Amino acid sequence: MALQIKITATPLKYLKALDKPTRQRNVAKLKDIADNPTDARLSYPLTASDKRSTRIGAYRVLFRIDSEILEVADIGPRGQIYRKA
Repeated sequence: MALQIKITATPLKYLKALDKPTRQRNVAKLKDIADNPTDARLSYPLTASDKRSTRIGAYRVLFRIDSEILEVADIGPRGQIYRKA
């Protein structure tokens, strides 16, 4: 059973600002993760947080899994994303 994807305001704004092919890759990867949220090939848990992370090209997506919801917490380039986590 696939999880429902919820994107908070800040990552949604960042996602909309990306070019179309990059945005489509991000959305496709989030759908794959929603289908199988704990697959080690798709994402990995962060050590100091309850969040998980996935790599999509030069970008990283941080998210939480809450029962039936995959909540996207942040999207950004690798060099900056973990400073906020």
